[in-house]
Amino acid sequence: MVVHAEPPPEPDMSRQWRQSAPRLDPDTAEYFRRALETLEEGLSEEELALFAPNVLSELSRCLPSAALHPSSSRLLLQLLPHCPPETLTPFISHLGGVSRHPRGSRALEAALGRALAALGAGLALGAGLEGAVTELGAELGRDLGGVARDANGSFVLRALLGLLSGGADPVPPPKGAEPKAKKAELKAKGAWSLPEGAELPPSFRPLLEELAQGLEQQIPALLSPACASLCLQGALRALHRSQSPSCARFCRALIGCLSQDSPAHDQSPLLTSLQDPDRSRLLEAAMTVLDPPGLRELFRGHLRGHLRGVASHRVANHGLQRLLDHAPEDVVSEALSELGPALQEPLARGHPGVILALLGAALRHPRLQGEALRSLFQALRCWAPPHHPHCVTALAQLRPLEGGDSGEEAEPEGHWGALAMDKSGSRVLDTAWACSPLPQRVQMASELAPLLPRLLRDPLGRGVARRLSLELFLRLRPQWEGLQRGRGLQL
Repeated sequence: MVVHAEPPPEPDMSRQWRQSAPRLDPDTAEYFRRALETLEEGLSEEELALFAPNVLSELSRCLPSAALHPSSSRLLLQLLPHCPPETLTPFISHLGGVSRHPRGSRALEAALGRALAALGAGLALGAGLEGAVTELGAELGRDLGGVARDANGSFVLRALLGLLSGGADPVPPPKGAEPKAKKAELKAKGAWSLPEGAELPPSFRPLLEELAQGLEQQIPALLSPACASLCLQGALRALHRSQSPSCARFCRALIGCLSQDSPAHDQSPLLTSLQDPDRSRLLEAAMTVLDPPGLRELFRGHLRGHLRGVASHRVANHGLQRLLDHAPEDVVSEALSELGPALQEPLARGHPGVILALLGAALRHPRLQGEALRSLFQALRCWAPPHHPHCVTALAQLRPLEGGDSGEEAEPEGHWGALAMDKSGSRVLDTAWACSPLPQRVQMASELAPLLPRLLRDPLGRGVARRLSLELFLRLRPQWEGLQRGRGLQL
């Protein structure tokens, strides 16, 4: 077992800068204060187009002092989004030395973000700005671990990794929060990539590889604090986004570090890491970029046989969700067989995200949809009130009657009647009806038709009978059956 020494405590950079930071002269500070007031009062687009370049030009002459002053730093943060790419160079080249200052780091992060936005708009950065970014990377690389472990410097490092890979990452959810629906995730603030056909400056890829390699060599020392862990996650996503062959090596090095011996000898060290609030984030990030063989190895070597406990754990269940989001079909099938009979347990503990991830995996692998829906109906009995309405939307999106197996295996045999008379279940039935082909609708109606008297006495069932036109079906059923026999078909 390799024992890694704790990194030395980081110096208090904010205190050092308060003592030694260059100061603006009073007249310049007053000019920027009045400019900030003018900006905050509101300007038209035409006024802003004249105001921003002039003030940005003055700010660029006063760096890094302007980035550290309370008023001028606020002014800088508001104007940098309007800065043309060709004038960004001084803001990046002169702020590298204040990357760990509370205000300086925010200004540098904003400048890198503006460069990234320019790339996203298809604008060229120019040789000067490319050189400034390269110099910044070299400066950060001289104390990469210290920058990553610094609460302010880590913001700059993550912004630089995003710029070098040509994309921004979604804002992570708060700890303990259930993940948003997939569509909402895709629309998360700041999540985007370069337009198709756009190219990054040629120096960006080598610099990304160099920084990622430096972080990889220090993984054990960067598992904490949280800001350093976020830098490891940012490096993983940047390598994955840039389709770097180093991504697989970085990912396996991270998982290997998290799989080392732990105090809990009765379970896999990886399971212990999955239950840790900080380390689990790293494992989730690794699962999102790991290739199918790697996911298969991780599942069968560490998680198989423990899924019930993982799904019910307040932290580990999020890692299971990420695994299901990306796992190949055989892994999802094994997970479904193990989890299916016990899905009430994570729901009882308030973790419906596990069910949503399982349904999402079944949507990706149509052959498993029938088994997934049948297991959920049998294990959850979600048509019976007052069971968990969280799953209704996801259940309604599952289409076992439309894709996957075409035989009896794919049918959720005897539940439509119970669903029809429940508030949540009737919504599932309506959606299943809407997305099913005609033969499957006939099968559903055939099961519901004998229950018509009961349905008509039930407020919800009465609505289902009307929407499915069950009375009309009963009148037309002999003709339909005759037509099907004439074609040699079966219901």
